[in-house]
Amino acid sequence: MHELKRRYPRYPLDKPLTAYRLYEEMKVGIRGRWQQFGEGGMGAQMSEQLRSGEVLQMELSPSLKVYAAVRYSRAFYHGFEFVLLKDRQKAELARLSREMGEKSSPAPPKPS
Repeated sequence: MHELKRRYPRYPLDKPLTAYRLYEEMKVGIRGRWQQFGEGGMGAQMSEQLRSGEVLQMELSPSLKVYAAVRYSRAFYHGFEFVLLKDRQKAELARLSREMGEKSSPAPPKPS
């Protein structure tokens, strides 16, 4: 088994999460729990199975909403990559990642 090499470290996290599927006239919420977080993406257990490549809006905090693409899924666990980020969002994600890095060590990769 080879270890996954990431551009950014990921940190363990256990926190509620809401993601949204966006349609022309509405957005539909999907509940989940963060399990890992890093500056470039996150891992989360979601209440629905999502398709690889699907892009959702993630509400990371009341003031920070970002788009994330599903990069892989194993049952209800999904790996997301943050996409279409604006400079302010990138700066906020970097700040969150630094704060988590100061509080903990990086999370081990999820088993394949």
